[in-house]
Amino acid sequence: MKHNLLIIALIFISCSLAGCAMVTQDEIDEQNKASQLTSVQFYVPSEADNKISIIDIRSSKVVGEIETGEKPANLVFSSTMRRAYVANQNSSTVGIINTQSLKMTKEIEVGPLPHGIAITPNNKTLYVTTVGDQYVYVINTEQEKVVNQIDLGKGAKTNYPYLNGDQLIVSDHENNRVYLVENNKLTKTFETSSTPRVIKTNNNGNQLYVATSEQVEVFDIPNGEKVAQFKVGEGVTDFVITEDGSKLISTNMEGKSITIYDLDNQKIIKKLDNISTPKHISFNRKQTKAYITLNGTNKVAVLNMETNEIVEEITVGDAPHGIQIKALPGIGGSC
Repeated sequence: MKHNLLIIALIFISCSLAGCAMVTQDEIDEQNKASQLTSVQFYVPSEADNKISIIDIRSSKVVGEIETGEKPANLVFSSTMRRAYVANQNSSTVGIINTQSLKMTKEIEVGPLPHGIAITPNNKTLYVTTVGDQYVYVINTEQEKVVNQIDLGKGAKTNYPYLNGDQLIVSDHENNRVYLVENNKLTKTFETSSTPRVIKTNNNGNQLYVATSEQVEVFDIPNGEKVAQFKVGEGVTDFVITEDGSKLISTNMEGKSITIYDLDNQKIIKKLDNISTPKHISFNRKQTKAYITLNGTNKVAVLNMETNEIVEEITVGDAPHGIQIKALPGIGGSC
């Protein structure tokens, strides 16, 4: 028995010595960095610093950073959370992020000023909107290249994309329009009263919510008609809707405010003023908190959904833009 243990110990020591020569300090640092991350984080691209800050939700601290292209805006994750894709505005590229090594492994050239990005549920296709031209760029993620361009018409300036089943919906910040695209072809146009920004649908996918200058406008998707509109603040940029459809929380960038709106009773529950340029917003998994990027600062504000108050601010890179949650499928807990 002792003889066998001695042989095993010698083999272990030999393998360890051989392995040490092959592992670099950078690799060790990367492994240590990755081991600090929990399964639930927020990724926050910072325009001024050309990086993504990784927020650990449990500790409310930045636990990692990823270098990107120039002026990163918005990002999406694959469903496995092993990859993220970020729109690098001033590089005119989409960066591929390995979420294990915390590195951007490749950049794919697209049109000028890529801004919005969406991924299909099967992870095979990315749609990238560019505020510098009239196209939506279609990327095959397996080939890692642009395979198609969807033309939305002369003069269009694509801003935010949104996937509603097989439908692609795109806002045009230049012409006060939102486009419905099916099978890579424009099939319907919704006219908004002012500049459209972020777009989303209700749980049924039959109503379209559009953030515009001072309000949220609601359209019936099948017939294309506007069915409602309600004021929430100046310069509505982004919003989230609770799972039960009862509340909408909007970021009003020009108005420097956040609005909590009761969709059932059609009234403002609370408006938080003097917030420094709130831009994008995302819920935690339990929807007990909303996280808001404050684009004119280096902070992410945390809104408590029970008290409707900002309870803390988290320091990230300068000029934080988008924000997306990274959580492995099936991971829940209190986050």
